[in-house]
Amino acid sequence: MTIAQSLLSLQSTDQTLALRRRDFREVERELKSEGGLPELRENCEKTKVRELESKVETARLESEFAMLKEKVAELETRLYGGAITNVRELTAIETEHSAARRSLAQVEESIAPAEVAAEHARQQFEGLTNDLAEKEKLWQNRNVELRQDLYRLGSEYNEMLEVRNADASGIPEDDLARYTRLFRSNRGVAVVRVERGVCQGCAVRLPVGELTRLRNADGPIPCSCGRALLTEG
Repeated sequence: MTIAQSLLSLQSTDQTLALRRRDFREVERELKSEGGLPELRENCEKTKVRELESKVETARLESEFAMLKEKVAELETRLYGGAITNVRELTAIETEHSAARRSLAQVEESIAPAEVAAEHARQQFEGLTNDLAEKEKLWQNRNVELRQDLYRLGSEYNEMLEVRNADASGIPEDDLARYTRLFRSNRGVAVVRVERGVCQGCAVRLPVGELTRLRNADGPIPCSCGRALLTEG
């Protein structure tokens, strides 16, 4: 096998390794994400807090409504009971009574929206809780599958890496170093074929002198585009 052929074979192995590494990382990312369960749990907790806050606000408004209603009734008893005849005192009670009635009306108007908000939060929490329970069951099986995939991909990658390193050990250091640099800078393509005098990396027809040099070379030569090594197909 010529150096060019060895590099082509090495490139094929490296490209497959890159795919294995990508697949391995994707599985790792999915395992780390836990199928979106952490975010769903957080949303459940936030919705639960919102529901409790809405219930507390509803209870506060109802309590305030009861107190104001009692206060209005008390003021009306004093105002219309006939026991107070002082004009100034009556005026003060009337003012207080009017303010209390306005507050009572405002609180009464606020109760219904608060109840709606509490019910909406309750329904949201119930839906999220059911969704969470379902996804947790699904994740149990998916988690097992992913860990099996992770082990398989890791084993395949390590086995292939051993073969790759053994193949690379038979390539001259200068050629291997140049190949490695070009492989990294050209997105996994360091060695390309020349077919009918055309470089398959940059689609440029090579001069006759370059083709002659390529045919006579023991190994691949740099393309004039500077992007890849060449081997005659």
